[in-house]
Amino acid sequence: MKASETSLRNLLEGTKQFQIPLFQRPYSWDKSKWETLWEDLMSLYDKEQEPHFLGSIVTQSIPGTAEGISPYVVIDGQQRLTTLAIIIAALRNYLQEKNHTELAEELYEYYLINKFKKDDDYYKILPTQDDREAYKSIIKNQNSREFDNKIIYKAYQYFKERLKKKNFAEGEHKLFKNILLERLILVNITSDSEENPYLIFESLNTKGQELTQADLVRNYVFMKLPSEQREDIYKQKWQPLEASFKRLATTEPIKKEEKYAELLTNSFWFYLRKDGESISQKEVYKEIKKRLDKNAENNNFNIKDKLDELINFAEYYQCLVCPQESENKEELKDRFSRLNRLDFGTGHIFLLNIYKDFQDKHLSIQDFLQIVDCLESYFVRRSFVNKSTRILGKIFENLYKDIKKETNSNNTLFNLKKVLRDYKGEKSWPSDDEFREGLIKKDIYSKNAKTNDRVKLILETIERRMTKEMVDTKNLTIEHIMPQKLTAHWQDMLGDNHEQIHKTWLHTLGNLTLTADNSGLSNKQFLDKVSLLKDSNVSLNKYFYDKNVWNKEEIEKRANYLADLAIEIWSR
Repeated sequence: MKASETSLRNLLEGTKQFQIPLFQRPYSWDKSKWETLWEDLMSLYDKEQEPHFLGSIVTQSIPGTAEGISPYVVIDGQQRLTTLAIIIAALRNYLQEKNHTELAEELYEYYLINKFKKDDDYYKILPTQDDREAYKSIIKNQNSREFDNKIIYKAYQYFKERLKKKNFAEGEHKLFKNILLERLILVNITSDSEENPYLIFESLNTKGQELTQADLVRNYVFMKLPSEQREDIYKQKWQPLEASFKRLATTEPIKKEEKYAELLTNSFWFYLRKDGESISQKEVYKEIKKRLDKNAENNNFNIKDKLDELINFAEYYQCLVCPQESENKEELKDRFSRLNRLDFGTGHIFLLNIYKDFQDKHLSIQDFLQIVDCLESYFVRRSFVNKSTRILGKIFENLYKDIKKETNSNNTLFNLKKVLRDYKGEKSWPSDDEFREGLIKKDIYSKNAKTNDRVKLILETIERRMTKEMVDTKNLTIEHIMPQKLTAHWQDMLGDNHEQIHKTWLHTLGNLTLTADNSGLSNKQFLDKVSLLKDSNVSLNKYFYDKNVWNKEEIEKRANYLADLAIEIWSR
């Protein structure tokens, strides 16, 4: 590798193109980095001809094109180089607005484009696919609104505003151009064209913008692919996968990258554990790399097939964790949404395998739905008898393997029920009697919103069992019949032992219902509550219509009534 100091002018002049390869992450510099760079540029105003060292970029020369382009792969420093190009574009547009047309054209034609080239060869810097169209829009000054949420476009808007506020005095714009092109010094490290650019990149990735596990997986997989296939496979397979995960990461653009990377990394983590192996989340990249390297020793190994499998499982994972956005089948969308409300994330390892069986047509949709119902029953019953959740990870890591060991290995549903029923102790699937006791006695309501959403789901499910009509439960909330704060009326109704009764039964299933608006119920007397409940269309509340009193015996009686329904719904 050779290193030499260079100005931005020398780096960009000539018919060149700096390509950001697939193994690089999209543009991700944030406002703090833009501000630092801008302050560096402004500080040079007072230092006459003093240069400013900006850092290094690592490039590798690759074979030229028939059109006469000298292409380079940018192995390191792409964030810095892309930002400098964005500043040049912002300056060009500022100068055009101020009628400095000649200088604006010089910047455009010498430092942003290859004037007589076409298509992608037209651009001196060619970002990754993810940023390419937004970057082209910036260079062509198209002001397209469709890229407003792209970080690269936000960077352009930032520097555009800074230039506008700076409002150069006569001749100052030439000084700024000189600072940008002549006085910013980069160390350009060029590598031998025979060296593997990804391996150089990996060894350099100890500073700068830290790569996520998802980035590293993508990079390594694409390094393993034949070079002539990379661009097409990226466009057809990987880019749509990344785009779909980014749509799910509904946070502000700067943090969107982090959230997206976390979701995608999780999908790989679950994929790695689907056969029962315990793997740390921090080891996702290392484990995939290890497996690919091991498989590569087999002459029949096809990296493209392994990539297809990885992408398929990532898509199954999407359907499980974000069913409303990703799952097309309404019945599955409903089932997966229910599992998510029950906080059933540990079960996704098992369900990934089941989803694959379904996609491969080894399972019917009816079987798939019954399997999910069976898992829901296992989870709900355990939640009412205080079974440890810590053991669930291990259970679900091995569950698919366990059911395939059964003699009737093709009947997944039958085997699943058999294996779950055979579990003993901490792993057990609670019996009807155990479940009933929990339904009657367990405090299930709390101050935790997630816990209460699970309680709401239990009540919603019982409500749906009680009526043939379609019930919209979205706007219903949980109401305590015996209120959370006892008034004199309620103390009289509960009797001498009212404090203990209140403490024991307040948050149990028998004392809870659903209402459209519970702000008007609150601490009202029982019969006043009943008359308001009669106005609701909730079938759960018909139980109270003929009640004149609400005490320990009545709460317990209703709990038994609801338990009968729950045992039918979450059957074993």
